[in-house]
Amino acid sequence: MNEEKLKIALSVSDDHPVMQAILQVLKDAEEQEVNACVLPNLLAEDRAYNCGRAAAIKDLGAYIGMLRGGKELT
Repeated sequence: MNEEKLKIALSVSDDHPVMQAILQVLKDAEEQEVNACVLPNLLAEDRAYNCGRAAAIKDLGAYIGMLRGGKELT
């Protein structure tokens, strides 16, 4: 699927059940990874891994937002 088709597929309203589900899954996953980043007694490499996962999830959400509304990635 090319970018134009993705934009069309994601052009539903925020109230659409599928879009609500996608946004909720992204929000929950990001929150879980951020919480995993700040666990006490975590090794530095494990903390970096969790932070990288959180950043990747956040980037995915930003990319979906960009496709939906033309917003730039931050």
